[in-house]
Amino acid sequence: MFKTSDMVNINYNLQGSGKPIVLIAGFGGYQEIWTDQVNYLLKMGYQVLTYDHRNMGKSERTEKGHTLQRLTDDLIELLHYLNINSAVFIGHSMGGSILYDLYKTKPELIKLSIVVDQSPYMLNTADWPYGFMNYTPENYLPETLRTPQVRETLHGIDGEVLNNLSKVKTDYPFSRKENMDLLQEHSRLDWRDTVKNISTKLIVIAASQSPYYNSDFARWMAENNSNIESVVLENCGHDIMAEIPDRFNQLLRHFLLKNRYLPK
Repeated sequence: MFKTSDMVNINYNLQGSGKPIVLIAGFGGYQEIWTDQVNYLLKMGYQVLTYDHRNMGKSERTEKGHTLQRLTDDLIELLHYLNINSAVFIGHSMGGSILYDLYKTKPELIKLSIVVDQSPYMLNTADWPYGFMNYTPENYLPETLRTPQVRETLHGIDGEVLNNLSKVKTDYPFSRKENMDLLQEHSRLDWRDTVKNISTKLIVIAASQSPYYNSDFARWMAENNSNIESVVLENCGHDIMAEIPDRFNQLLRHFLLKNRYLPK
C-alpha cells in the first residue's frame, strides 16, 4: 500500500525491471482488468505498474477526494514514491480521462500513451455527437443516477481476466452510489482543448460496437492532432483489452516498438 498526501491508502502492484508502463483502470474498475496486458508486457521485458483508484478495488474506502484531479494527483504521487520519472501510460475509460488530465497537469511524465474507448467530452451537444450514450448538459445529472442497462462487452471478457476479476469484485465490491460525485464530475469535464495540444505520440483505440461511445470520437482526435493515431476495432465492446486481448496486445506491441520504447 502507498499512502497519499491526504492519508489515503492506495493498493498497487509493481512488477518487472525494464522500462515502465503504467495501466490506469476506469470508473469502478479493478487493476485485474489488465491481467492479459500485465502478463504480455512482463514477457516482453517491461516493468508494469497497476493500481486501484481510491474508493475502488483494494484501495481504501474514503469520502474525500472524489474528483478526477485528486485521482490524477494520487497517480503522480505514487509515481514519485516509486521513482518513476517518465513512462508509457495506458488508460481505459475514465482512466483515459485521468491520462488527459495528466497531459494537462504533468505532461513531462508521459513518453507515449494509449487511450482505450474514452471520448474527450462525454456530453452530447448539437455539434458534438461523441458523448456517452444519451448524456447531454441538460440530462446528465439524472441520467448518471441510473446504471446503464447494456452489456459492456460484446462476447464477454477473457477467461483468465474474468476469474481474477470475479474474486476481487466479491471481496472488494464497488459502490456506484458512493462514487456518484466523481462520476458526475467526470461526465462534464471537457478535455478537447487538451487533446488538441498533446505533444507526444498517442494512439486512441475505440470499439465500433461500444455500447457507450460513437467510435468516430477517435477519428476526431486524430484529425485534430497530428501526434494522435486512431484505431477502431471490430467485434468487441467497451472493455477492448480484456475482450480481445490478443489483438489489443499486438497493437500495443507495434506502437511501443514503432516509437522505439524498448524494454531495456
